[in-house]
Amino acid sequence: MFPWKVVALVLVCAIIFHDPVSGAPRFPCTVRHKNGILRECDPLHKTPIFKPHTNSKCCMAVRMVPERNMLCIVSKLTLEDKTKYSASKVLGFKDACKLSSTPLLLHQAK
Repeated sequence: MFPWKVVALVLVCAIIFHDPVSGAPRFPCTVRHKNGILRECDPLHKTPIFKPHTNSKCCMAVRMVPERNMLCIVSKLTLEDKTKYSASKVLGFKDACKLSSTPLLLHQAK
C-alpha cells in the first residue's frame, strides 16, 4: 500500500470516528430546575443548615435535576441569588437527597 493511501485512510477514519471529549454534562440543568430547588428547599443564608427528608418536596426537586448535579444549579445562580441563597447548602442537597439502596426493615425480630 502506498504511503499516501495510508495517510488518506487514517484521515478518513479520524473524520468518521471523531468524538470530542467535553466536560459539560450530557443533560445540563435548566433555570426551571434552579427555581424548583430554590422554591422547595429554601437554602437561605440566614436559615440554619438542615437535611431535607428523602421523601420531601425538596428532594423530589433535587432528583429532577439530571444526575442530581447541584454544581450545575449553583452555576445558574445570578448575583442576586448568590447574595440571598447559600451555594454550600445547595451543593449539600446532592448527598442529602440520595436514595438509600438498602431495603427498609419494617419488622425487626427482638
